[in-house]
Amino acid sequence: MLNQTRIRLDALNYVLALRERWIAIPSSELAGFVSGGRRIHLKGAQGIFKPRELSEPLTILSTLNSAYTDALVEGRCVAYDFVQDEYDNDGLKRCGDAGLPLIFLLQVKGKPGPEYEVFAPVYIVGWSDEMRRFLIDLSGHQLDQGPVRGDSRLQLILPSVRTHSSAEEVREIADGYLVSTVQRRVQRARFRNLVLAAYRERCAVCLLGVRPLLEATRLRQHAGQRDTNDVSEGISLCAIHHRAFSAGVMTFDRSYIVRTHLPAKARRGEGEEQLLLAFDGKALTLPADEKQWPRLGDDG
Repeated sequence: MLNQTRIRLDALNYVLALRERWIAIPSSELAGFVSGGRRIHLKGAQGIFKPRELSEPLTILSTLNSAYTDALVEGRCVAYDFVQDEYDNDGLKRCGDAGLPLIFLLQVKGKPGPEYEVFAPVYIVGWSDEMRRFLIDLSGHQLDQGPVRGDSRLQLILPSVRTHSSAEEVREIADGYLVSTVQRRVQRARFRNLVLAAYRERCAVCLLGVRPLLEATRLRQHAGQRDTNDVSEGISLCAIHHRAFSAGVMTFDRSYIVRTHLPAKARRGEGEEQLLLAFDGKALTLPADEKQWPRLGDDG
């Protein structure tokens, strides 16, 4: 019989490794994992999933049609509706009571080829039986306090700052970092999906159509500027041309023409010729909707 703690830990390690490999994780990669030599299912079709090897739930799935995932609560938490099966709801409550780590899968692309943003570990920090919603902390850090039962506002109550000591100041800074990290990951995943759809899942420069190698590159990012889902603020680029743009080796002028800028002493090998210089002077391939065309400055 497999140790349940080991299974849960192996599941967490598996999805964290996937997150390092993929920009957005394909559904096929989330079918299952191996623990103790046995393959174990990782997610179900929807809702709350418990593999048969565990006594409590392991995975929470939120699909594109789940409206309540659109807004984060207190920046680092999300409200999640109770499912129809009360047995599953009770299982999540027990996870909250026991402080068990879970995996939250947020769908960012629908069929065909659905993709997910993964948050792990996450924790149940409260629920409202009246509103039939859980409160899930996506930051990966468990709070010192226990679940907040019956919180009708579904707001995360952070521990109060008792002193102005350096330790408390460090914690406050850390909490702020966690909030921004969660928000940024959710925003990035949704923005990428919109941009890639507008560009028909192709690189605007070379027309590469391998989705895992495509980035939604933001054209400009200023300090204090809030990210939006405006497609015209980004452009779909493959990994090579994304890095070239970020490094200033490739720019786009206001006529949507590609310009390459290799350093004077840079070698002109086959890679430079085929991956960079071959596209100098080429027109970008843009979305069908002109309103989604990238907003470029004077020099790209």
